[in-house]
Amino acid sequence: MLSRYERRELSRPPRQHERTLTKMLPPRAYSEPLPVVAPGPAQVAVDRRPVLLLAVAPADVDRFNNSRFTRLSAQNTADAVRSIERSRPRVVAIDIDLPQFDSGAIHTAAHQTGHTRVLVLTDSPERVPAALKAGCHGVLLKPFAPNLVAARLGRLVRETLLTPMARRAAAVLLQHGTNRTWPDTACPTCGNMGAVSFEFSSYRRMWYACLQCDGVWLGPRQE
Repeated sequence: MLSRYERRELSRPPRQHERTLTKMLPPRAYSEPLPVVAPGPAQVAVDRRPVLLLAVAPADVDRFNNSRFTRLSAQNTADAVRSIERSRPRVVAIDIDLPQFDSGAIHTAAHQTGHTRVLVLTDSPERVPAALKAGCHGVLLKPFAPNLVAARLGRLVRETLLTPMARRAAAVLLQHGTNRTWPDTACPTCGNMGAVSFEFSSYRRMWYACLQCDGVWLGPRQE
């Protein structure tokens, strides 16, 4: 027989902590093993920086130490062509003074990608007309300052991102990379009009090339 206290405890509504306990899982739920979740594949960080292919002497690689690019180096023409086809770099810098690099073959491979720009390095301005005929987009005369390298690479990369309207505007100005054709500028050697400027010598003078007689000369700077 229940006492008066026991009957009162059974008749009262459950308290707050007792209501919480009634909602807990049954004891057998805590004795079951937890499911094992297998770890997924490791996340590999993808380097999305534009690729810069260097077909230059090993001593000149550090001149292109720009954190905005993923740098690749080529040892010869075949290596450079394979890297262009595999990595599709945004810019290829080629030293045309080095015999292990065939400028024509590298230019052809770069143009086939549709977006790769070619930056030519040389210490001889007389070599530039042949590079311009091959379709290079910029020229650096050695020796050159590191800040000039960064500015030239940035200009060529921005050109690859131009809209169709901006490309048409550049075509009206006869602009090809950092090279520009001046229809009213004549060659002092053969008199042919349409000289191509490819490099600045100072704030007042710039280098020109004639694609008819392959002559080069220093003339007044034009804007």
